[in-house]
Amino acid sequence: MDTDVDKLTLKELVELNHRICERIKNLTDKERFEVLQNFHVGEQVRFQSEGNAITGIVIRINRKTISVKTKEGYWNIEPQFITKVK
Repeated sequence: MDTDVDKLTLKELVELNHRICERIKNLTDKERFEVLQNFHVGEQVRFQSEGNAITGIVIRINRKTISVKTKEGYWNIEPQFITKVK
C-alpha cells in the first residue's frame, strides 16, 4: 500500500492515525495474550525489581498482567518481565 500522506486532508490523516493506533493496540494485545498463555497458576516464576531477582508463585492470570505472590507481598507483573523457574 503506497499512500502519499502529503496529499491527504487533515480529516483523512486523523482517520489514518486512528486506524494505525487501533492496529498497534490489537497487535500488542495479541502478543500479550500469547505470552500469557505460557504461564499457569501455581508455577514458580522470577522477575527483577530494583536490580533484585524476586521469586514467587503465579496466583492469577489477569487480562494484561500476572499476579505473583512472593515473600515480599503480591505483585502484578507484565508477562514479558517474568521467567519460569525450572
